[in-house]
Amino acid sequence: MKLNDSQKSIIVILIAAVIAAVCGIYIIKPNIDETQALKAECAQLQDRLNLLQQKEARRDEYLAGIEEYENAFQEQMANFAPDLNQEVTIMFLEGIKDNNDFDISALTLGEPEQFYTLGLGGGDAALTGTTDAAATDAAATEAASTEAASTEAASTEAAPAEGLAEGEAPVDDNGYYCYRADFPISYSGSYESLKDVIDYVNNFENRMTINSIDITYAADTETYSGNLDLKCYAITGPDRPETSMDLNEVETGTDNIFHGQGGDASGSATEGMNKYDENDGAAIESNYDFYAMLSPATSDVSAKVVGQNGSGKEASVISNSDNNVSTLSYEFYEKDGKNYCKYTLANSLSYEAEVTSAEDIKLLIQSSARKNDEDDVGLRVTIKNTTSLPVYVKVSGEDSVSPRVDIVSKSGSVKVY
Repeated sequence: MKLNDSQKSIIVILIAAVIAAVCGIYIIKPNIDETQALKAECAQLQDRLNLLQQKEARRDEYLAGIEEYENAFQEQMANFAPDLNQEVTIMFLEGIKDNNDFDISALTLGEPEQFYTLGLGGGDAALTGTTDAAATDAAATEAASTEAASTEAASTEAAPAEGLAEGEAPVDDNGYYCYRADFPISYSGSYESLKDVIDYVNNFENRMTINSIDITYAADTETYSGNLDLKCYAITGPDRPETSMDLNEVETGTDNIFHGQGGDASGSATEGMNKYDENDGAAIESNYDFYAMLSPATSDVSAKVVGQNGSGKEASVISNSDNNVSTLSYEFYEKDGKNYCKYTLANSLSYEAEVTSAEDIKLLIQSSARKNDEDDVGLRVTIKNTTSLPVYVKVSGEDSVSPRVDIVSKSGSVKVY
């Protein structure tokens, strides 16, 4: 069949329409989309260029602001020690000994605890549930606020770091970490020296706070004695070297501020505490007020058991079975005319018990031999006594090769056998 001219024209027109449609879909439309995308990108880049030009015009102002806030930040950082170690204790005591008629009978620098992280626009606050949270917040606020202001002045728009989702904060290995530690002191001295020491604490070169103070007046000697609960603060960082000092001029031996013998820094706090000296405190093993027991993690009982001795005291027992070294703190204190003991295991489990003994407080720590090389059960023990009763501690059944119990600090009238 032959096609006439009109039919041929229709076919040509259809073929042309198909070609035009194909070109539109696969050639023209992508070019249009790409053009629109380029225009949008150009608009974004132009906006960014305008913003950067505005910032460039105020470059000197921004640099001056960065310098101002950085100086303010460094001024606040200078108020905090770069770490918490024994040099802090020595520096503090040397100042008291040299300038005040003040006797320190017992002191302990507690275990440092991280409670805040500076950086990344104010940091990641990680306060623990302690009663002095408000005080520690205040201690870190000045440094945190100036650091945040410096970050704001120095910051410009930045893309998220590679490998991080948008809005996810990168881990800052070079950040500043805030630490605090208890620093309890047992003291005696004149009223004027007590006021001078409080002023000395408030004006000490490194940040300290006074959490509590109790004072007892002895009319016959006209002296004041008691306990001063301090808290020390430090901020560590890559550009903050550890505290160091020249110890050549610091007195050592028995004729110094520690007054103790045999390396016992508790000094006169244990003077006269010889009630259970016979057989190295063996009597405490059968007659005690509080106890802590350690066993291998694979035994039938919990690895660490802490409680108050006596019938009907089941509610006082706290324990865990972790195969590691846990912290255990004892606080003996007076409240409403009564003596109490608060013990805390692994910074998570705690119990407050009334002390029923009227003469002294006896604590038995019953250890055990390690089962094998994989037996890592242990305790790091801190003991703080602010009562008028002496505290006697007996560590019994300890492993002769690898002891489980480490008495890391004690303050007040505490004697360990």
